Amino acid sequence: MLAFSVPTAQAVPPPNPGPPKVTLSVDDSPSPDAVITCTLYASKPNHSGSKVTGTGGISSCAGGTPASCNSEVDVEFYNNYSNQWMTGGSGPRQTKCPPPLRSSSASATCTNKPGDPNTGWRTVTVGTIVSPNGSHDSGTAYSSVLYVPCV
Repeated sequence: MLAFSVPTAQAVPPPNPGPPKVTLSVDDSPSPDAVITCTLYASKPNHSGSKVTGTGGISSCAGGTPASCNSEVDVEFYNNYSNQWMTGGSGPRQTKCPPPLRSSSASATCTNKPGDPNTGWRTVTVGTIVSPNGSHDSGTAYSSVLYVPCV
């Protein structure tokens, strides 16, 4: 009896529900001209050996500095069997506001079984800014997908 493996087809992840950079805006006073905007970002993951690392955060703010900022980064992989994105690793919550760049990283171990297809990975950053008067805005940034053969 001969036994051999046939490569399985890789499921294509659905398109990301959002872009890799998102602008968050809050009113700083009753005047409509006083607006603070911050850029939330998610960078395409990096792969080294068996580790996948994603970086994201709040890169800059204009119009002032928010009273508070929060961002959290996850690195997700696309599960070909459930056809869903799943969290592979989470980074620490970043609570400092820019300037300068405020970021954090999340990493996960990338392992496949022989014959498995490449795995799709993305970085997801969730963030919130709050103005001195208490108004707030939240958003989510999604990196482009990195396909890697895990070892």
